Amino acid sequence: MKSILLTVCVLGLALQARAQPIAGFKGVQYMRPATGDQKATTVKGNLVVDSNGIVFSGGKNTTLTIQKSAIKSLLYERSAKPRYGAGLLLAWPLLFTKSKAHWLTVQHEGGYAMFRLDKGNYRQVLAVIEAATGLKLDRQEER
Repeated sequence: MKSILLTVCVLGLALQARAQPIAGFKGVQYMRPATGDQKATTVKGNLVVDSNGIVFSGGKNTTLTIQKSAIKSLLYERSAKPRYGAGLLLAWPLLFTKSKAHWLTVQHEGGYAMFRLDKGNYRQVLAVIEAATGLKLDRQEER
């Protein structure tokens, strides 16, 4: 009886020691680069940050795993572009506004991965990735 209880405890600890997700984020787009005969595409999915690194899953069989030890640098960029089309077609006050996009580029040993972050949670994504990797995020923001 003691050996069974000991085995259950050891298995429980082993399962708990696996990579625990720190946070998961929906609405992230991965800019998959062109490879061979496939052209570059955008894949919408989920970004999960755990103690071992970053995992993106989405679309048809699209999974990207970047180990924490392989990450070299992190870059955040915010781009803005005027809303000329909406201003001309819908309402002239939109001519004075800009749409903003939030980008995260992860440079790793195998190359780089580029993600477009959702405007509702990009701050949390950046904070969690910075804390999980221990790397300082480079920031470039357009106004």
